[in-house]
Amino acid sequence: MTDPVGSERLTDALLAPLTSLDATAWGAALEGVPENLSRWAARRAAGGPWRLTDYQIRRALSSEEGGSETPFAWSTRTARRALGLAGLQMVLAGDARSPVEGVRAAVARAAGWAGEEGHPRWGMERWLAELPAPGRAAVGAEAVTWATRLWCALDWKALTSPIIIGRDHWWESPHSSLLALRSRADVRTGAVHLVCLSGPRRHTVRAELSVVALVEALRSPGSAAPGRVVGWWPDSGHLVRVDMEPAVLATGMAAVGKALLGGSTGAAA
Repeated sequence: MTDPVGSERLTDALLAPLTSLDATAWGAALEGVPENLSRWAARRAAGGPWRLTDYQIRRALSSEEGGSETPFAWSTRTARRALGLAGLQMVLAGDARSPVEGVRAAVARAAGWAGEEGHPRWGMERWLAELPAPGRAAVGAEAVTWATRLWCALDWKALTSPIIIGRDHWWESPHSSLLALRSRADVRTGAVHLVCLSGPRRHTVRAELSVVALVEALRSPGSAAPGRVVGWWPDSGHLVRVDMEPAVLATGMAAVGKALLGGSTGAAA
């Protein structure tokens, strides 16, 4: 469902009772999925290996609906999530008193890493280190806004422990070294995964979130299904909730197929 709700309802969306799921039907839906994914990766071997992230899935789906495929670049907007989450981790751990303090420390730490031996000298760290002071302050301000919205949107004491902040999960194909899929979530609590979204409220968002569920299911095929994925736009407070059912796996598979093969995933796969 997609509804224009206030962010104060976000905690309720995470904590709502999970829908019952037929374990037999869920297991049947998962059967053969890893093998099919590996075959798709093999068909797209040129240019591989393929480590698909939410960014690549979103690009593939946006091209399907006529969106632009702007190459990724670090900016105040693309860096705000990583820095905002690092700041929130410090707040929850008691190492910072507020998102402002946490983000400032995260920016300083990330910029400092770029010059230390043993740490990467590329990516966000290098980009931050090379920014002039006013530019770095602008990055921090955007990250503080992002982190503060998330911090204020949830009743953290009500969430099930342990609360995991900003830990992305990867599924490595056991059948092909060419393929790995990433599940991005900003807050994980119990079987529920919260993904903060940006940009327009696109109709492809359910497919994007279904990939999160697909990866979580593939990582623990013998366990209970992931409970729920909630997508939330901090800028507007809108949310979309994806509860688990076999159709969610099919939707996630179709999104991965679009990214790998342009959607050509028929019987010949």
